[in-house]
Amino acid sequence: MLVQNSLSEVLRAREELFSRTKWNDPTSQLQNRVKGEDLSRYFILTESEQMGIQNTIRLLVSTTPYYLSLSDPSDPNCPIRRMIVPTADEAIFSMEESPDPLEEERLSPVRGLTHMYPNRVLLFSNHSCSVYCRHCMRGRKVSSNEERMEKGDLENAFLYIRNHPEIEDVVISGGDPLNLGDQRLEWILQELNAIPHVKICRLGTRNPVTLPFRITEAVCKIIEHYNDEKLSIFCHTQFNHPRECTKEAKDAILRLLKAGVSVGNQAVLLKGINDDEETMLTLHKKLLEMRVRAYYLYDPELIPGSRGFRTPLARGIEIVEYMRGKIGGMGIPHFVNDLPGGGGKITIGANWYLGYYPKTRQHAFRSAVTKKIHFSFEPVGSDRESYYPVLSDLDWEKLQTQ
Repeated sequence: MLVQNSLSEVLRAREELFSRTKWNDPTSQLQNRVKGEDLSRYFILTESEQMGIQNTIRLLVSTTPYYLSLSDPSDPNCPIRRMIVPTADEAIFSMEESPDPLEEERLSPVRGLTHMYPNRVLLFSNHSCSVYCRHCMRGRKVSSNEERMEKGDLENAFLYIRNHPEIEDVVISGGDPLNLGDQRLEWILQELNAIPHVKICRLGTRNPVTLPFRITEAVCKIIEHYNDEKLSIFCHTQFNHPRECTKEAKDAILRLLKAGVSVGNQAVLLKGINDDEETMLTLHKKLLEMRVRAYYLYDPELIPGSRGFRTPLARGIEIVEYMRGKIGGMGIPHFVNDLPGGGGKITIGANWYLGYYPKTRQHAFRSAVTKKIHFSFEPVGSDRESYYPVLSDLDWEKLQTQ
């Protein structure tokens, strides 16, 4: 097992790490990343965490000093710590899990490109991240040098996109595309900007959360240059807990906004981290204060070693239902399941619509605010009545009493 330091030794080690890191310098943050074998210097590890560090079957362990500073060294239930430090659950590969549950490799016509939707592709631009989040759904590729995308691989991806005029939307993901050097990032955006039928580019990056100093003025100028009348650039990031909504993160978001980039959040529902109503509501209130709009709340993928993060499907539905009426609609995410087997994303919502009663041509709804039943009429002469789930006479009578 790993050697465990005392709390005073852990605090001294943290202070030394933070002092030797040039805090606002992204290069210094990356140079001083904490690896798995060093975690015992910065945390009072539990036995489960020690087992996870030694036996994880997933991606490597690494965190920036900045993100480490948001964590609690002595509380194993700290939400930031849970996303940094593996536990014994990561050593278990269950029968229902798969390294590639979305079958991205099957849907990859050329290396690093996934073509799941007719008019959209995902470009795996980079295998590296600033922090290797323990819930990462692409752990089979991220942190592996064998998955490095060379320039030739990217050129083949661009050739495929150019030869498929139906592709209008390119998601640049990884890994984290903002872990690429400025020159490589600019080249990728330049190539996409030059393809006439590509109208949308989405940058999937967690650096506003884990390394906000990477969102430099230079990066923003590059993005702003190619965010023009030919190509609209958006940013999707991933804040999972209110503790991540720091001043540094907000400053990074504001720099992106000034570059004309709309920022949306794709949270992941994680057991013991954010799977309660008030935590998720607080998170999204803070995000709106940071001018980040809610986009998705993901049901965790069935990836190896993920049992410690997965929640019942009902949790996501209950949380989104709770948020309705307590925050503006732009702060409520769509709860989605990215279907195993490459079926794509589906939204799963609360049951506000209760059904249709043909005898009176009325639809029944439940209010998100008052929880009372409300009724609305179908237009006379409608040819869509067979579309609706029909309420029985008994159900209709019950609703009248409510």
